[in-house]
Amino acid sequence: MASRTPDTSGIPDPFGVSALRAATLASWRSSHTRMAEDAAAERELSDIGYRGRLLTELAANAADAAVDGDGRLAITLDGTVLRFANTGAPLTRDGVGSLTALRVSPKPSLGGQTVGHFGVGFRSTAFADRVQIASTSGAIEFDRQRSIDAVRAEAGTSQAGTSQAGASETVPAQRLAWPSDAVPPTGFTTEVSVDAGSVAADLYAGFAGQVPDLLLELPALRRIEVGDESFERQTDGDHVSIVRDGEVVARWLVAHGGSNTWMAATELDQREDSISPLTDDVLRSPTATGVHLALPARVITHLPLTPDRRDVHPDADIASAAAGYTDLVALAPDDQKHRLIPRPTLSAGRTAARLHEQILADLGVARWVPTVGGDVLAPERAWVLPGLPDRLGSVLADVLDPLAHSDVSDRPGTAALVRLGARQIGLADLADELSGVQRPPSWWQSLYAALAVLVQTGDDAAELGALPIPRADGRTHRGARGLFVLDGLVSDTGEVAAPDWLPLVHPDAYDPLLDRLGLEHCNVADALADPALIAAIDTADSHEDLSAAVLDLVVLGDLDETSGLGSSGLGALELRADDGDDWPADELLLPDAPLRNVLVADSPFGSVDPAVVERYGPKALRAIGVGWGFAVVHDALPTRPDHDLPDEEAWWDGFEVPPETVDAVRDLDLVDPDRWRAALTLLADDATAPLLAAGYTRWWLRRYAEIDGTALRHLRAVDHVGFAGLFDALHDVPAAVAPLLVGDRPDDADDAQVWLDRLGDADLDVAPGVAVRAHAAVAGAVRAGLVDVEDLRPPEGARTLAGTVTDAPIVVDRSWWTFALPADRAVLPGPTVDPDDAAVLADVLDADLASQTCQGIPVGEGEAVDADSAEIVALAATTGRTLTGRVLVHRPLTVAVVVDGAERRVDVPYWVDDAGAVHVDLTVS
Repeated sequence: MASRTPDTSGIPDPFGVSALRAATLASWRSSHTRMAEDAAAERELSDIGYRGRLLTELAANAADAAVDGDGRLAITLDGTVLRFANTGAPLTRDGVGSLTALRVSPKPSLGGQTVGHFGVGFRSTAFADRVQIASTSGAIEFDRQRSIDAVRAEAGTSQAGTSQAGASETVPAQRLAWPSDAVPPTGFTTEVSVDAGSVAADLYAGFAGQVPDLLLELPALRRIEVGDESFERQTDGDHVSIVRDGEVVARWLVAHGGSNTWMAATELDQREDSISPLTDDVLRSPTATGVHLALPARVITHLPLTPDRRDVHPDADIASAAAGYTDLVALAPDDQKHRLIPRPTLSAGRTAARLHEQILADLGVARWVPTVGGDVLAPERAWVLPGLPDRLGSVLADVLDPLAHSDVSDRPGTAALVRLGARQIGLADLADELSGVQRPPSWWQSLYAALAVLVQTGDDAAELGALPIPRADGRTHRGARGLFVLDGLVSDTGEVAAPDWLPLVHPDAYDPLLDRLGLEHCNVADALADPALIAAIDTADSHEDLSAAVLDLVVLGDLDETSGLGSSGLGALELRADDGDDWPADELLLPDAPLRNVLVADSPFGSVDPAVVERYGPKALRAIGVGWGFAVVHDALPTRPDHDLPDEEAWWDGFEVPPETVDAVRDLDLVDPDRWRAALTLLADDATAPLLAAGYTRWWLRRYAEIDGTALRHLRAVDHVGFAGLFDALHDVPAAVAPLLVGDRPDDADDAQVWLDRLGDADLDVAPGVAVRAHAAVAGAVRAGLVDVEDLRPPEGARTLAGTVTDAPIVVDRSWWTFALPADRAVLPGPTVDPDDAAVLADVLDADLASQTCQGIPVGEGEAVDADSAEIVALAATTGRTLTGRVLVHRPLTVAVVVDGAERRVDVPYWVDDAGAVHVDLTVS
């Protein structure tokens, strides 16, 4: 390459670079190794120490030059030249001396807070062949080729183009400077121009991404421009924002401590104070170093660094960089503080570990944890209840001041506080701490309501087993178990009608949470059914006072007979009868009770004294068992037939295991046989109608209740026409009686026998369709196990397809025999012929099966056809029969049938012979 040595003789040299250059060349000439050492040092700083820090170092220089924190840096790309123009102090003679001296900086020594005003960091530009610094005080430039030419000229060589590569390796690019006539752009003090060659565009493209961090690290710079993009730092109280072309691109919460600035990033797309913890940042002193920190916040400090600014100086006081972190946490919103508590981690190195350790130590003793009482405590003095709701915190504010505020008590907040020394308390601890608290019942209700959200599992509830609970009698109970709460106990006078047989929670303290803690929640009916009351009834010598208390509660609770009190044991409570004696309530009837009108004349019931009726009213008396209509027996856990119900043992025998419950109408055997229609109307009352559909009541009434000598199960509802003619319709009874009447099939052998006898009764006009449905019902009852054939007597006759009765029935067990048998002999097992049902019916009727006692042979061989032919497919589709295998067509199909030894010929639509061949009639009509 030809030497380029432009003439600079006419250019001012305000910094004396000519003399500096001459001195440097002389030093190289005097030492054979000095130039090589300088070149190696320069390469080390450029390629290793400051590699990739071009913008960082030049921005640091601009920050040091800035005045009053209003510095401005403008970066442009001019071809292959990167230009960095800044405001502030101009280039000085000392600065130029530092630039050419390679290792010397004019900045204060170790511990100073300037960043990089033309110190060794300027070597980040040494990769470029030409670097120019134009300032209002003068300009210089470094030129790699001119340096090489100068060295050769000094050595007296004329081979300017020889061994160019070797020369560029051994001659430093930034030890020799020349004066320049360049000037900075208008509005700027200094401009550094770096000819970056082919990498200029790539370097420039990455600058915009570095600018937001640099504006935070270098507070002396307020604005940095990259081409047409403008970045500016804006401060608003404790927040600093980076604004790009009018749009906020980063926002930080800032706290200061000593020479440190701690910053927490905040979310841009959420609320302004929402913290976004960092996950991988580096120590900044004040610009980025190579020390990685596992901290959720950023620190900008002024620790002394190694010459390459990538690590902390060994003598640096690392712990001092933690100052201010607790202030940052204190500034953060309470519900965001936990995001700034460093997590346990394996730090990347000594510096990170020491800083992490010091921050945790400071956080443990600093007062920044808000409490429910409005105080601020250090974590080591605070208590934390995980998941503390706001409402609970407000209630506890005046009794548990060390308790951390709910905003710092969520799961991550709790974990952070506990790591810093806070005492974590659970629900059991809370219950213990409240044991000595004296507050009115309404305060406790507020506490329970606020606690409810924390009680999600049985284990949670168990932890509150010793929670203080105020009782109605003024005492305090530990835990909810053993306590009761009663609804509706305030009378019209405002007095609490609290029964003395129950320990009650104070009404003003009740909250649904107590139910989950074991409180027994009762209404008046539950209280009246309590075993303690039943025991009192059993042991009391006189029921006068007890009956008055019970009936007052019944009236207060507006209870009626549907409450079940009569069957709970209160029926034994004695009341005054009209004869002057005391009778058990369930042995008394109200004076105008309709039940009295359907019972036998000698029923064992008495009549309640009218004065008692006047005082408490019929409703309250009916509630405890005084009769009006039929009474009901209820047993939720029956074990044996001991409910004093008629024929109960026979009903019980129908169960393999005891029934789950017993709900039954009692005293059915006391009904006058001539008054069952009226009794059924009474049973259709809302209190007893549901019992007619199932259970003991239905079982007994269907068997033993008779109208005009006929059991209810042998009468049918008017709209139940499926068995019309077989059973008579029952008119003028409530619809609720329908379950008591004839059903879809017999209940048992006795019932089935009636069905069979009526089917065989020639005096009854039973249609064939009704008969086949009845046959299917009987067969179904047998197959369901309701009826045992051994318990049946074969009827004297059977209903045939012709609707007549025959004493020589033949049960059709194959559908093709339907048309072949005489209609007055054929008995169908159901609407469709099912071989299994046919076999059951034949067994029940003691009758023959058609396929076993009769013979049938098609007359003629017929014409064999393909089962897939059109005419067979059409026939199958028309008749609904599946025709497969060997199909023989007849025109017509006549079968010779032998019944009881006599042969007759019958035309039938189809037949299946003993070989399985299907014969069909395709006679064209």
